[in-house]
Amino acid sequence: MRNTENISLTEEITLTTTLSSSQQGDYITLPFTIPEDVEEVRVELSFTEPEANVIDLGVEDPHGFRGWSGGARREIFLREDRATPGYELGEIQPGQWGVILNAYRVPNECTVTAKVNFKRCEFEWYKGDLHLHSNHSDGAFTVSEVVENVREAGLQFLALTDHNTFSQNVQYPIVEDLAIIPAVELTTNKGHANFYGVPKPFLDFRCRTKEDVQEKLDEGIANGSIVSINHPHCNFCPWEWGLDNFQIEVIEIWNGPWSQPNHATLEWWDNQLQQGKRIVAIGGSDTHREHDQIKYGVPTTWINAVAHSPRKLLEGMVNGRVCVSSSPKSPWVEIKVGETGMGEIHQKDEQQDFFTLEVEFQEKVNGVFKVMTNQGTVFQEELIDKSFSIPSCIPAKSLYIRVELWNQELDEPIVISNPIYLR
Repeated sequence: MRNTENISLTEEITLTTTLSSSQQGDYITLPFTIPEDVEEVRVELSFTEPEANVIDLGVEDPHGFRGWSGGARREIFLREDRATPGYELGEIQPGQWGVILNAYRVPNECTVTAKVNFKRCEFEWYKGDLHLHSNHSDGAFTVSEVVENVREAGLQFLALTDHNTFSQNVQYPIVEDLAIIPAVELTTNKGHANFYGVPKPFLDFRCRTKEDVQEKLDEGIANGSIVSINHPHCNFCPWEWGLDNFQIEVIEIWNGPWSQPNHATLEWWDNQLQQGKRIVAIGGSDTHREHDQIKYGVPTTWINAVAHSPRKLLEGMVNGRVCVSSSPKSPWVEIKVGETGMGEIHQKDEQQDFFTLEVEFQEKVNGVFKVMTNQGTVFQEELIDKSFSIPSCIPAKSLYIRVELWNQELDEPIVISNPIYLR
């Protein structure tokens, strides 16, 4: 598993045909087969004597016509959540596809080549910001400006979480290298919660009672949302509905620059883990406008996902394959017990007294590294290495294992992992 900044096209098919002048005006389909688990398809068209010949381009998938460029483009791409203009969004389904050609003008014999590249799904680390606002609520930037700001920050996904409105989810631009997660921040007088993955997860935001809040949560989840309780210990808008009154699956432990309220949420989360609960920890900058300290990707949420799409990113998030770092340039961390990774359950061997922890950062790091279980900090040491193992550091009676890397000078975390659960 690794992080990537660029699309890696892993397989290529070359399709070739020769057209005669008698075929001018004909539509020709060059078939090709897409295997299982493909994330992206790209088609690049070329033909001889382009100053004389004109060949139009389109694509069909196993269900029929998918899109058309005509003579306007010779390169196109298709993904589940974004595509070249003129092409429909949707899953890249396996089966027979086709490059559609229109021999619009063929005065002379013309050799046409279509190179089809496709990228298979594989687990990679992606970095993004899960809490952002635009001028669709109280933010200063348009949705397009938010998207461009996120790209300039070096992030690979974002969630548009405007307050109590859904209009931002139908107005964002489709950007080739950015996954945009539809979202909304349910904003009540006694606390906030983000709903991820659905453009309109509930019909009306107005809540007066705890029962009203539960009704919105139930409605959003029934419609396919993943719900996170936001900045629950914030000094200005804490979660006053009671954290124990709801079944919480995701919690925002890190909102904006590190602060005492974030520390309180980190402690609350760890206390829940000690009770045997499984709750995913995430972060978000809560950026509204230009600010000296509140910036895009501060903090950054890293998600280990099988594809760079909103659906797969959220699947990785809800499964706990997540860590939170202080900025887009801070490292992610990956931990394993045997073959078990973050968010997964490691089955204990009754004959084993301790477990060995494998740790990998994307680069060399410098900070105080801590290993945490329900028994507290079981290992602590200053680190500068990229990857290492810690033998016999986890007592077999532990319920979970997670790690933190701290900047001792600033007394704030560099990265916090989600747990591996031990059963």
